[in-house]
Amino acid sequence: MTDTHPAPAVAVEDVVPALEAASIDDKAAASAVSEHVHGPDCSHDHDHEHGEDQQAPQHRNDFDLLETNGTKDKTTDPLVKKYFAAKELFANALERLNQIPEGADAELIAKHQDEIVSVTKDLMKAFLLDEKACQMHQRILKLAEQYEVYVQTNNPEGTSTTTADSEEEDAEKQNTIYTKDSVVFVIMILWSGGQYEHCIQTIGFAIQEFEDIKGRMLELRASCHMALRNFKACNEDLEEALATEPINVENHSTLGNVYYATHQAVDALHHFKEFVKVAHPDSRTLPNAYFALATLTLQSAPSGATKKKSNQALKQPSILKEAQTYFKLAQEADLRFKELYGVVTGFNEIKRTAYQAFQARTANRAGLIQTDPTPALLEASEALKKAFKNPGISACANCGRPDNVANEGRSQELKPKPLLKCAKCNKVAYCSRPCQITHWNATHKNTCKK
Repeated sequence: MTDTHPAPAVAVEDVVPALEAASIDDKAAASAVSEHVHGPDCSHDHDHEHGEDQQAPQHRNDFDLLETNGTKDKTTDPLVKKYFAAKELFANALERLNQIPEGADAELIAKHQDEIVSVTKDLMKAFLLDEKACQMHQRILKLAEQYEVYVQTNNPEGTSTTTADSEEEDAEKQNTIYTKDSVVFVIMILWSGGQYEHCIQTIGFAIQEFEDIKGRMLELRASCHMALRNFKACNEDLEEALATEPINVENHSTLGNVYYATHQAVDALHHFKEFVKVAHPDSRTLPNAYFALATLTLQSAPSGATKKKSNQALKQPSILKEAQTYFKLAQEADLRFKELYGVVTGFNEIKRTAYQAFQARTANRAGLIQTDPTPALLEASEALKKAFKNPGISACANCGRPDNVANEGRSQELKPKPLLKCAKCNKVAYCSRPCQITHWNATHKNTCKK
């Protein structure tokens, strides 16, 4: 049974040759990017500032450290279980794949079609469980070609057909036969190769066609948007993913990080609070969430509370106490992380800011350290308020790209141009001319004041 649908963005035969032509070094770099994108959800040390304790290495999944530390069985974190289940499934499928001869001729495919289908299903299942547990290499690319030949030749159960017009005049319409596994295979290849723009297109097709994996596809597309520094689109996908599958609470953590990085304190505070309510106590992102909550809560303390009985003055002590509680919980979660993983969490921007704010001390005129931390905390609160300035000025008003994140870790030639403010109102800024045009037509032409 076949249906007519919009054509997928990319087909297997278009993807595999391009990746095979890449050098080994290019593929290693692409694999590293797909495993560890240096974005707002990163918990590793980007600045390579190491203290006395050993710190987690970059470009390596934290969960692997549990095996190294011999503590994998000491946690019930469901994400840990899912990662190792995916890793085992992937390794088993890879072992079976090595028993299948290479080649895409019809006779070989017919002889080994059961094994080809079985291995493909398990590889795709592992990728959907946790993409970080899967590593792309040449033999898997060859399997993609073999599976494509099998699908086109046998039109198996569950197959659908897409129809697309050819770019050439008077040419016949082009039909492509696909299955869910073949579409996911294309996504896996594009993801592993760091071809995020093409990956976004194909994931969009998968979201429309396969309701049962919609939530997972939204998460993957959000990661692609994050890699491309399109944080507005990233947030939209993560919000929809949460609405689709509320059980995936780590999306709250990621959203909190993105909103924090783009200086949207209220939204960041909301998502971090939602996350810590339901997060597993061994979650690898829990320390970061508590550090962020400590900072965000502190910077929300009222300013200028000079009258002792004013509402602001009454709120100050409770807010400062709440912020200190979050900082204490962050330190406790950090100790649990070290106990499990054998390393400390890196000093990313969030953790560093929290320590700077909460370890501050003030001295009186005699040079003695004050035991009451309130003055230092209020001073830190005012400094944080200035740091969380208007996001319309510190980030692109259209795509949300902030300068501090977009430029982080990039070589000089790859760094984007600085944000440019609107010449008329000087209240919003843009990263590019297309973003300015899009935002102007959508809303800004109605609000811009000369």
